[in-house]
Amino acid sequence: MNTTTILLVEDNPGDARLIRELFRDIQGRTFTIITAESFRKAYECLQANRVDLALVDLSLPDSHGLETFRKLAEGYPSLPQVLLTGLNDRETAIQAVREGAQDYLLKGEVDGHVLLRAIDYAVERKRIQAELETANSRLRKSAEDLHSILNQLHIGTVLIDPKGRILHMSVSALRLLAKNEPIPEGQPWQKAVGFPDHDVHGLEQLMQQHEREKFVVHFKPPGHAARSLEIDIHDDPRDARAKMFFLYDVTEINTLRKQLEDKSSFHDLIGKCQPMQDVYRQIRNLAQVESTVIIEGETGTGKELVARALHNSSPRKDKPFLAVNCAGLTESLLGSQLFGHKKGAYTGANSDHRGFFESAQGGTIFLDEIGDMPAPVQTSLLRVLQEKEITRLGESQPRKVDVRIICATHHDLQEQVDQRTFRADLLYRIRVGRIHLPPLRERQEDLPLLIWAFVGQCRQAMEKLFVQDISADAVGHLTRYPWPGNIRELKSVIEYAVLQCEGDTIQPRHFPPELLESAEPVSPVSKPTTSVKDRERLLDALQKANGNRAKAAQLLGISRATFYRWLDDLDISKRDL
Repeated sequence: MNTTTILLVEDNPGDARLIRELFRDIQGRTFTIITAESFRKAYECLQANRVDLALVDLSLPDSHGLETFRKLAEGYPSLPQVLLTGLNDRETAIQAVREGAQDYLLKGEVDGHVLLRAIDYAVERKRIQAELETANSRLRKSAEDLHSILNQLHIGTVLIDPKGRILHMSVSALRLLAKNEPIPEGQPWQKAVGFPDHDVHGLEQLMQQHEREKFVVHFKPPGHAARSLEIDIHDDPRDARAKMFFLYDVTEINTLRKQLEDKSSFHDLIGKCQPMQDVYRQIRNLAQVESTVIIEGETGTGKELVARALHNSSPRKDKPFLAVNCAGLTESLLGSQLFGHKKGAYTGANSDHRGFFESAQGGTIFLDEIGDMPAPVQTSLLRVLQEKEITRLGESQPRKVDVRIICATHHDLQEQVDQRTFRADLLYRIRVGRIHLPPLRERQEDLPLLIWAFVGQCRQAMEKLFVQDISADAVGHLTRYPWPGNIRELKSVIEYAVLQCEGDTIQPRHFPPELLESAEPVSPVSKPTTSVKDRERLLDALQKANGNRAKAAQLLGISRATFYRWLDDLDISKRDL
């Protein structure tokens, strides 16, 4: 059976003896009573024993009234106190209860039942108070930790009460809003944020909706550069009428997006180097004619994107675009896919089937990896090119088709012709229009644009908007890597890095291990060489831009903020120009 230890602080021996007897008479409970006849003695007992509750007389030889309760509460705040008092001290006892005492008992009116009820109530109430305080402490700590994490991730937080007044604005929010001083609590959020009126109105409307999209605000704080913030609005879980704004800096992403829209992209293709400008020109020219086109380039260079750009730039853009990969398919299966089949044409052909050529009527069919096409299918394709008609497997009657054919390969088709694995007459038919896609290793100028485009796509797709930057060291690793898988491999690496990144900046450690192992090693000998190479790129851009940093950043295909970070990382100052 559990024993409850009581400290009885009472200077009157008769009263003390009476209370001890009351405890002794309580059935079914065990109490240990420690007696102290003064405040000093009470303190000594508390230091020497574990006590569950103190019964304290407010009138002691060395302490009197509220002073007794307050001093004991200050020294032992978690100790429940039940006060013993006479009628004359009743108001004092009531005040003590207001200040935190659990209860009070009037001497002369105490019996065993009243005493037990008061003690159980006091112990339980103190336990609940302690649990609440612990829970509140954890909540405060969690809130502080959350604010700290959000600040480290450069995510601004703004808490707004049901009446639209500011409750809290984090350090990151103040920085993102270009506020030099904290915003006073109680200020209307519309006034505090400093957004244009039309954006404030848009946010007000969004707050009234149950399902909300992220909202982008473009504004120019006084004395600061223009910036873009993405705002995510959530209901406060404690009160749905209150709102929480989460602010993300998307200035750099928007700057890059503008660059991509300005001669740096063509449909879904990204790049501003001269070879890519040549590709864009060829696409524009070939899109206006019906000639068959062959797109040549290594695996992963974006041949299907070029085919789609050709289709979308042509008069056929409103008709179907169908892509077929010719690699890895058997003769019968590929023939069935392309030309269709009649019911019963072969085992498993349980119904008539339209092939891709019929399905793409009026549009474009893209034959990827045409160099892997089986010889009999090459013969059928040649007839399509010559006669503009196809014959389904199992039928004898040809069907007319109106389809433009675009092909792609990473093989040397002329070499395959010499080896008699590809028909020469088919090669001549499909090689009327030619587009060569350069490998990524020959497009160093486009790497920053591609990197930032993929970072922007991945952070949106993965809902990791706090990922806002990539370090100069990380970009260095990417520029030194040979990229055998070309753009497809680069996109895969960026997806991996964004997934791994838990902060606001992608670092080399977030890349796949195979990239770090394959990239040029950064040793004490080679690191200065790499730094010199990167410094030369930046200094060359600055020289071409006559020292204009904004223009130099454009030449490199990066935002001004990233350019400044790279200058700092490589310790480049005005004296170097």
